[in-house]
Amino acid sequence: MKSSELIDRYSAGETIFSGIKLPSVNLIGADLIGITLNEADLHGANLLFSYLNRANLAQANLVGANLSGASLNQADLTGADLRSANLHGVILQGAVLRDCDITLAILVDSNLLGADLRGADLSGANLTGACLRGTNMRQEKKSFNTNLQTANLSRADLQGANMKGVDLIRANLTGANLKEANLRDADLKGADLSNANLKGAFLTEANLMGAKLVGANLTGANLVRAKMSNCDAMGANFQNCLMTQVKFDRANLSHANFHSVRMSSADLRRANLTGAILTEAELVEAFFARSNLSNADLGNANLLRADLMIANLTGVNFRGATMPDGRINN
Repeated sequence: MKSSELIDRYSAGETIFSGIKLPSVNLIGADLIGITLNEADLHGANLLFSYLNRANLAQANLVGANLSGASLNQADLTGADLRSANLHGVILQGAVLRDCDITLAILVDSNLLGADLRGADLSGANLTGACLRGTNMRQEKKSFNTNLQTANLSRADLQGANMKGVDLIRANLTGANLKEANLRDADLKGADLSNANLKGAFLTEANLMGAKLVGANLTGANLVRAKMSNCDAMGANFQNCLMTQVKFDRANLSHANFHSVRMSSADLRRANLTGAILTEAELVEAFFARSNLSNADLGNANLLRADLMIANLTGVNFRGATMPDGRINN
């Protein structure tokens, strides 16, 4: 079938074209709102600026297709194959992309507001500047999660997104907005979150080993039992965070702000806390073995039963702090 025949039949009121084969078809700017193209072969198709709102593209083959600027609001793309597709500036508000293969696709400046991405594979995709506010990526099954490994999410807007259990290993999230996002159990090993906004984010039991958080804002975030060994969080803002039992061993936390954090039973062995601000921090039973606290500010901190025995305490301010033995330092 040629593109002209498809458009004529659609214009005549026909909407169901399940399983149709239209590889490399040219449908630039086509108005196909509400069309059914499930299991269709549209690989290499040119759908530039097309209108596919509420279209059914479930299980469709869209490998290498050009969907730049296309409108797919509330479209159903469940299980579709979008590998290496060009979705630059595409509008996918409220779209269903469950179990889609979107590996290596271009989604720069795309709009995925409120989209369902559960089980989707976006590994290696370019989502620079994309809007992913309120998207649903939560892990449904133990070994079945949304895959964003090595994806580029630089400056992406993920505010309020549900990313529970998402795989973000080595993802680029520099300057991304993750305010109040749910990242519980997420795997962020080696991810770059430099200058990211994680204010109020939920990171309980997340894996941030080796991650880069330089200059990141984590004010009020929940990091209970988070694994942050060997991370680089120089100059990061952790004010008012809840981070009991966090693992910061061998982390670079120099000049980070931990004012009023609740970090009891934290593992800070061999951490670099040079010049860090820990004023009014709750550090009961924290473990500082071999950590470097030189010139850190621990004014009014609670260090009851904390282990400071072999830490570097050169130039530390302990004024008003509750010391490990319960004594108040005046």
